[in-house]
Amino acid sequence: MSPPPGWWSFTSPAHKGHPALTQFPSPPDSRSKSTDDIDLAQVFAVLRRQALPLLLAPVLVGGATYALFQRQAPTYEAVTSVMAAQNDNSNSVLNSASVTAPQLPQGAVEEVVHSRQSVERMIALLKTAKIPDQVKAAISQQLNNELASDKFSRVTVKARLDTQQRGVYELRASAESPEAARVLATAATQALLDWDMGRARTGVGRARKNLQEQLKNISTRLAAVPAGSVEAQSLIAARGQLILNLSQATVFEEGAVGNLTLLAEANAPRSPVAPKPARNAVLAALLTLFAGAGLALLLDSLRRRVRSTADIIALDVPAIGELPRMARGRRAETATAATAGVLYEPTGFIRVNLSTAVPQTPALFAVSSARPGEGKSTVVAAVAESYALAGKRVLVIDLDVHRPTQQEFWTVGGRPWVPLPGAEAGHQTTVVQAIEHPTLASAIDVGRGIHLLLAGEVGRRAASLLNTPGLPELLRQWATGYDVVLIDTPPLLSVADAFVIAPHTDGLVLVVESNETSVPEVQRVLQGARTSQVKLLGIVVNKVRRGQQGYGYSYSYAQGN
Repeated sequence: MSPPPGWWSFTSPAHKGHPALTQFPSPPDSRSKSTDDIDLAQVFAVLRRQALPLLLAPVLVGGATYALFQRQAPTYEAVTSVMAAQNDNSNSVLNSASVTAPQLPQGAVEEVVHSRQSVERMIALLKTAKIPDQVKAAISQQLNNELASDKFSRVTVKARLDTQQRGVYELRASAESPEAARVLATAATQALLDWDMGRARTGVGRARKNLQEQLKNISTRLAAVPAGSVEAQSLIAARGQLILNLSQATVFEEGAVGNLTLLAEANAPRSPVAPKPARNAVLAALLTLFAGAGLALLLDSLRRRVRSTADIIALDVPAIGELPRMARGRRAETATAATAGVLYEPTGFIRVNLSTAVPQTPALFAVSSARPGEGKSTVVAAVAESYALAGKRVLVIDLDVHRPTQQEFWTVGGRPWVPLPGAEAGHQTTVVQAIEHPTLASAIDVGRGIHLLLAGEVGRRAASLLNTPGLPELLRQWATGYDVVLIDTPPLLSVADAFVIAPHTDGLVLVVESNETSVPEVQRVLQGARTSQVKLLGIVVNKVRRGQQGYGYSYSYAQGN
């Protein structure tokens, strides 16, 4: 079959004594596009392959996380708030000393709450609270530890202020019981308000002490001057004013107020804020799922994979052809696709290349893959249809006695049985029975010149028959009645059956799955073929996605118009 108009071909050098095969490579940029672009289908395929560990790991991690946090003691949190809104007030009697604490700079409240003075005040207030002594001791010990490490978690401060530092401060206190949390929040707030009140009284107190010093000085001077003198009368008047100011200072000191005002008292919380085993378990499971998926994709990206025939040519191995990806579960439609559908052109190229590699008749081919699931049985069925369409007599032998699938590609019910060369009248037999009793060997006539010998029995006994000394001669005898014999053999990296059978054929055809089979796996198969002295005819890349196709089987005859 010649390539359709609009496509070009070349003849690659012969490989290891094989005739040159007609290659239909992709356009120069197709490989770079397939390797550089993100293939969502490939991503989903990787995740689907790793579905069990990807789902099991989050379940285990989530369950362990839930059990771990479920065993932890509950933590309760009480909240209280204070307001910073008052303006500074000063009095001329006190030499402009403020009778109201000045506005606090940003971050000052948090520093005060976590200061040694406030912590000691909290501990002192806790001692008088009606909570268990062991709870008091535990909270006091942790407060001291936090003070030493300068890392605080028992009492925290959250500020909501405007540009003038006016607003609300929230104090949150955590403890092992609702009442302990309320008591600690109240103690922290009281310590803060006491400090704020103290700094308001400090300024007035300094002014009062200054007045007392002035009064003492005037009294000393008054004692040293003659009574009734003008100076004495002046000092007496000044002393009276100082006494009045001192009495006012005492009143102001008692009435001094801080900048902070209690806005909301702390209440005992009804439910704990920690632990939250359900939430933590879900988060842990999600993180495990995402991490596992990322790791799976990373490891998969590190594996060099066969994507198209270009990757096969790079391995110095003949590329026999490519087959497009078909929908799963549609094996019965393979015959239709190979005779008039999407498989018609690609199977034709494969047939031409195989006929070039093995021109004699009968031609005996072993078809295998590196791993299970790469579609070797699909290739066997499709190529058999292509040979039959070309008028060839074809025998398909299913020697994959571990996982036989050829019966799924053909309509076998009600079809006649025909004897194989060397056998008597047709009997219903399987490949195992045919090997044991060659005179009874028969195949199913599935039509169009194709005969099918099914695997039938599976297991170790059936596999052991593949080592029967007379099997090579038996295969050659059966082949005498046909133009082409296609043998479906087990995956090469799973069992060694194909390496046993292939040396007795005209060559091995290796099927690899695009975007799934790795280059190292292909290299292992090549090494095994050299060791077993198997003649590798070439590789068929199966399940190629659109955009990665290496030649023109997507060709439309309208292209030539």
